[in-house]
Amino acid sequence: MHEEKLTHEQAQEVIREAVRLQQEQENAVDAQTLEASAAEIGVDPQHLREALRKVARERERRAQRLRYLLIAVGMFAALFVVALFASQRALSAAWTEVQLKRAQLENVQQRKANLLPRLEQLMQQSNQQQREKLQTLADALRQNPDTARAVAERLLLDPALQRDWLAVRLMDEITGSENRIAVERKRFEEAAARYEQTARQFPISLMRPLLGYPRTVERPK
Repeated sequence: MHEEKLTHEQAQEVIREAVRLQQEQENAVDAQTLEASAAEIGVDPQHLREALRKVARERERRAQRLRYLLIAVGMFAALFVVALFASQRALSAAWTEVQLKRAQLENVQQRKANLLPRLEQLMQQSNQQQREKLQTLADALRQNPDTARAVAERLLLDPALQRDWLAVRLMDEITGSENRIAVERKRFEEAAARYEQTARQFPISLMRPLLGYPRTVERPK
């Protein structure tokens, strides 16, 4: 037999186990001794054998219940792992889509925010008459961005500005910015709704807190 070296703690554990086994062996009672002891106190051998069978059956039932319990625990653990893995995949996919749509929405919002500096730069390059007209659009972008589209559409009809392709291009971007924002906001809301619906499904709703995903999606301003 291969000689294996043990640590001091391992050796102590082996000795304790050996002592326990020896004590069990020394305390064990064989069938003959048990029958003799029972006879001394007047127990019928038939009753003794029936008692032995009953004890054996009870021991087997306890062992069987333990096996069933272990099987149930194992099945529950397996189902838990499967549910956790499936929930992670579903939430990850839905959350990734939300983040992508959020980034797209923020991108078009930032593009709209960049329109005012470009308009101010165009005003500096324009003549006095064009500058006054463009100033109304700049004021709309600063004070009430929702009206900027209507102002830009009116300026696009101005013959003087129609000859300036830089102005026309900027007006087109301003009039289209709200449409682009509306489209991307709608896509973001749809992705957020799909995520929240996924997060409410069973058993994902139970696994979600363990995985660290939020229950709802925070909407951008």
